[in-house]
Amino acid sequence: MKKSKIIIVAIIGILILGMGIAIEVMDTDRIITADRLPQPVKTALDNNYPGTPIAFAKEKKELFSTVYEVQLANGLELELNKEGVVTDIDD
Repeated sequence: MKKSKIIIVAIIGILILGMGIAIEVMDTDRIITADRLPQPVKTALDNNYPGTPIAFAKEKKELFSTVYEVQLANGLELELNKEGVVTDIDD
């Protein structure tokens, strides 16, 4: 009985480790140009920061979602989801 519990815990540990590694491998970041941002992201930026140029944009593909990191020319850094909702702001 005790041996089977140890085996089950070991298998669960290996599965969790494997999932963590898979998630890390699946996460990808790539620099993109501003024109490659999804339209909802562009619209949100135009509505909330009119006339502020985009200095840098990065697409981050995660396991179940894609987020966009955008740095504006004024130094403000934003993270938005593909629907254009701001999920993080660093100034």
